[in-house]
Amino acid sequence: MDTNKIKRFATEARNILKTGIAAKIMTLGFDRKGNVAEEHRPQLMQGGTLWNGQFYTEGFYHQWMSLFNRVQQKGINEVYEEAAYTWFNRLCAIRILQKNNLCSPVLQYADAARTPVIVDQARQGHLPPMKEDFRQRVIELLDDDTKVTEQFALLITAWCHDNPIINQCFGSMADYTELLLPNNILTEGGFVDMLNHTEFITDEDFQSPELIGWLYQFYISERKDEVFAKKGKFEADEIPAATQIFTPNWIVKYMVQNTVGRIYLDNNPYETALQKKWQYLVEPSEKTPAENILRYEELTDLKVADLACGSGHILNECFDLLYDLYIAEGYGRGEAIENIFQHNLTGVDIDNRAKQLATFALLLKACQKDASFADAHCLPHVLAMPKPWDEEQNGLVREFLPHFFLGQENQTHVNELIACFDLMQHADSLGSIMKFELSDSTRLLVKQTVEYWHNQNFIPEAIRVQLPAFELILALTEKYHALVMNPPYMGAGSMNEVLSKYVKNEYKDSKGDLATVFVEMMGQRSSIHGRYAFIIPPSWMFLSNFESLRRNIIENQTIDSLLHLSRGVFGADFGASSAVISNTKNPEACGTYFRLVERTFQEFDQKHLKLLFEKTLANHDFRYYFKGYTKDVEDIVYSENGAKIYYPNVSQSYFKELPETVFSYWVTKAIANSFNNIRLDTISKPSKGMMPGGNFLRFYWEISTKNIALNIRTHEQSLNSDLKWYLYFKGGTFRRWFGNLEYVVDYQHDGERVKAGDRNPSIYFKNNINWSKISSGLYSARIGKEGALYDDAACQCYVYDRNNYTYILAFLNTKVAQQQLWCQSPTFNYISSEISACSIIIENEIFNNITSITSQNISISKEDWNSHETSWDFGTNPLLAVDENTYIDNINHEIEQHEKETGEHICIDSTTPELDNLEWRMEQYKKKWERMFNQLHENEEELNRQFIDIYGLQDELTPDVPLDEITILQQGEIKITDQYQLTDNNGNIISDSKGNRLTTSGDVYIDWQDDVIIKQLISYAVGCMMGRYRLDKPGLHIAHPEPTAEEIAPYSYHGRKYEIDDDGILPLMNSDCGFSDNAPLRMADFVRIAFGEETQVENLNYMEQCLGKTLEQYFVKDFWKDHKKMYQNRPIYWLFASKKGSFQVIVYMHRMNAYTVERIRAKYLLPFIEHLEQEIKKFDMHRAELTTKESKQLQTLQKQLDECREYHERLQVVAEQAISFDLDDGVVVNYAKFGDVLQKIK
Repeated sequence: MDTNKIKRFATEARNILKTGIAAKIMTLGFDRKGNVAEEHRPQLMQGGTLWNGQFYTEGFYHQWMSLFNRVQQKGINEVYEEAAYTWFNRLCAIRILQKNNLCSPVLQYADAARTPVIVDQARQGHLPPMKEDFRQRVIELLDDDTKVTEQFALLITAWCHDNPIINQCFGSMADYTELLLPNNILTEGGFVDMLNHTEFITDEDFQSPELIGWLYQFYISERKDEVFAKKGKFEADEIPAATQIFTPNWIVKYMVQNTVGRIYLDNNPYETALQKKWQYLVEPSEKTPAENILRYEELTDLKVADLACGSGHILNECFDLLYDLYIAEGYGRGEAIENIFQHNLTGVDIDNRAKQLATFALLLKACQKDASFADAHCLPHVLAMPKPWDEEQNGLVREFLPHFFLGQENQTHVNELIACFDLMQHADSLGSIMKFELSDSTRLLVKQTVEYWHNQNFIPEAIRVQLPAFELILALTEKYHALVMNPPYMGAGSMNEVLSKYVKNEYKDSKGDLATVFVEMMGQRSSIHGRYAFIIPPSWMFLSNFESLRRNIIENQTIDSLLHLSRGVFGADFGASSAVISNTKNPEACGTYFRLVERTFQEFDQKHLKLLFEKTLANHDFRYYFKGYTKDVEDIVYSENGAKIYYPNVSQSYFKELPETVFSYWVTKAIANSFNNIRLDTISKPSKGMMPGGNFLRFYWEISTKNIALNIRTHEQSLNSDLKWYLYFKGGTFRRWFGNLEYVVDYQHDGERVKAGDRNPSIYFKNNINWSKISSGLYSARIGKEGALYDDAACQCYVYDRNNYTYILAFLNTKVAQQQLWCQSPTFNYISSEISACSIIIENEIFNNITSITSQNISISKEDWNSHETSWDFGTNPLLAVDENTYIDNINHEIEQHEKETGEHICIDSTTPELDNLEWRMEQYKKKWERMFNQLHENEEELNRQFIDIYGLQDELTPDVPLDEITILQQGEIKITDQYQLTDNNGNIISDSKGNRLTTSGDVYIDWQDDVIIKQLISYAVGCMMGRYRLDKPGLHIAHPEPTAEEIAPYSYHGRKYEIDDDGILPLMNSDCGFSDNAPLRMADFVRIAFGEETQVENLNYMEQCLGKTLEQYFVKDFWKDHKKMYQNRPIYWLFASKKGSFQVIVYMHRMNAYTVERIRAKYLLPFIEHLEQEIKKFDMHRAELTTKESKQLQTLQKQLDECREYHERLQVVAEQAISFDLDDGVVVNYAKFGDVLQKIK
């Protein structure tokens, strides 16, 4: 079954139907908001209806008024949805019945004019049964061959009412629905045409009841997207769309076979034929003790249910298994089906549409087994939520009950049932989690009375309408032998007020998510020794707010087996878990666990997850290398280096030994014992950070540095300071030891505007250890900064005794801490409570050694971070920082390494440093940073070794750290690779026929990216041109508006005069543009000033060699793209550019004022336009003599001139506005003020 094709079919069908219905309703007098002008309303007259000057039947009037009332009640959009879905499910159901030979081909075309068979038969006098007034209308319409759509609407409506399956499953259509059959329903490409000629659904698909579920899920997928897009709480009518997810069939089989199937096998231990058929049956860790077996007398005694059944996929699988049991025990087909429907199987859903589809799917399944069920004489037991009791229409419940119970009730019965009906007023929000408090006598009375009424030939209408409510009460108070569910997923934050309040009161252990609420409910609705199974996100296994739920399960129930699944079960989800639990108290029980996931949360194609599970069931020693997985693999193959999948005999009491009773079944005893030491929160305070909201955050480079508070250390100082911005840690990428300080937060006057977002303010302004809370990979901790603040995404850890600070940081960045964190929660988040629960051993004998190594790590990481210009403490470009000391250190290191490796001491004579040679500087830079990289790598492995020894985990962990986990040189300067270029005997690189360089694999090494390093130098050089930096001193120079004359005055560097650009405007144009301050020219001058005139040409050539292009090409095509990337789409140099870039200049944001745009126009754009006109004039003077090349040059110049003139028109408008802005508003807001004269940021 190709679900991608089915999704396309369902979504296209929904849009076609909704569009057609929207058009149809407009023809009925409604506007887009559902209003109707008085003159467009029908008038009821004697003998019929007058509307729009034409005469219609009286029935039309009543249909139209019914439609009008529904639009007023629900809104026109909801009516679109209802009508579209009504036609979608009925016509799809008819097509499915037709493909299963359960009805005549009424939808097929009888001729090339696309006349449906049902219409063609009617024209021949064969009409389906219908009311007489309908018949007369059809006969009148049949006289007019142009009204095929109207004929079809009446005929198919009547056919649906007459067909037992369609009528019993879907009920009667609302009387206005016929009016809304789209006019294009029979056109080419219309919905009926799609059904008749679809390539999306195969004949085999039509045979599968699973198709119904996929159609339902995909049909509502766009509605689901709409619900999630609006954010906020889900209203009652949005809950079905928001929570509907279709479960892959193999997981459904796993759940059903290990609940219903296992109960049967416990009672029939010598049954082998069925056991072989159940492919996903998990062998239990231990045989079910005789006293814990759920005993039953007859198969009809087994109660099986899905109380969030959706379109019935799980119910269908339960049906199949139960059917096999009956056949195995000698029952006939019809008897087996009737028993399943009448005794065994119950489905409940909050959505009536889902209930209809589940009923249809089960009835289809029954018909496939025995065609006699096509008359719908026996229906499956599937329920939806009843309509709320209407006191105005029905009177008091108290007064109704004696009529229902025929006087058999007492006051206790009445009081208990009044409470039930009161609760069902909110059934559309609460669904199956409603708890009805019934005494045994009340429940028995309800059951007997419901059976009584069902056995009557005549049921009063008032009784008939309320029977579904009593049936639901029975269904939700039953104790089931097996419950199997994929419950709705909804976080507490999305619950509406009714739902939120109810789960907080009734499901205290699981209130954090609706899915876990259902899990708690399943345990309560299961009979003693019964089994229940579910599939939900894996958060319940680890998050602290579900600890009570986990404890209840391990103390009062038995986990038989559990599948821990990666992302991909439901598409791009957050992973899943499916468990089978027995309602048997056995705290020492052991279960079987399958770890079909790694912590990276990589997304698996669910067919590969299925294959991985199947292979592990067949071979319990199967191992898989998850890191080598890609979605295009053809097979899942065993790997010696792969991860273990199968974990049998895991004692659930073991989980109590782990922090917060997490279900970390894979954790070894040694790792678990590592928690038996000092909890980290006894010597420090891991805490949540603040949550000010994005509007109060900026990257530090967006605002004026003069407004940043650097010396605030207390709340009192902050309260009395007018400085607005505070340095702010906000998580960031994977980085250890130091860094990720890029933001500032508005905390003026002690956070007067963000006070609501304060968290743990007692530890603000401290040098707190921080980390990235959200991470799909490894944990990484860093030092903080005095005076800084910390976001919730960074968290914060204040260390009580500062002597322990460095030691704690060392521990947190080791494999031991990583294992403790993964043990607690292999999810996307590293939250403060998990850091708190980490257990540390402070080993005094090596304390100083550990802190010394850690201090060196911090120093190396700090120097690396601050060598990049996006660092707050950036000094100068690292190539310019290379000096004689760098050279000497490199030589000394080379001597030390040689002695370390060979035992020999050598002498290396140093030559004169070539500080004026850029290539030499590059060589020294690489040697220095490769030395630093290797030292950091060595240090991290040494820290791992020491802590592994401290904890005695030598058999569990190795100290190795992969090179790609060393977190310096992260801005693209290096690549960690095992690929080597192939060369011939002469050292020439070998390429294939397409020019691609050939490579071979080898040892992992550092591959330097020279172009990136040169681009960083160029970026720094542009900063010097703009005055942001100075060559003669480190750090920021001008990062504020209105610099003084002194600040932009020329200065001397190595005896050479360097000039800052006078207006902060720099052209990025070709060399023939005529501007003396064009960026390539300024770059050449920078190289002369920085490295000397004698080597200028050599250095420029080297730069272009590294770039792989000329400096002019780089500035014109690539510089601003790289700048945007470096500054994370918050550029400080803004690009004013014509449409195709014939004219482009960058402007330093901090130096802009209200007259900057006019200066661009007058000083740059107009002169460039004049330059182009002069060049064109030169060609025009001898136009007749132009060569082909010169003619093309002329055409190019003319296009550039037209482009620049058009840009001038736009730029002049902006210049006249004299726009000024406040840097505090940030780049996004300020950039937008200039409209399309600026190049788009994204």
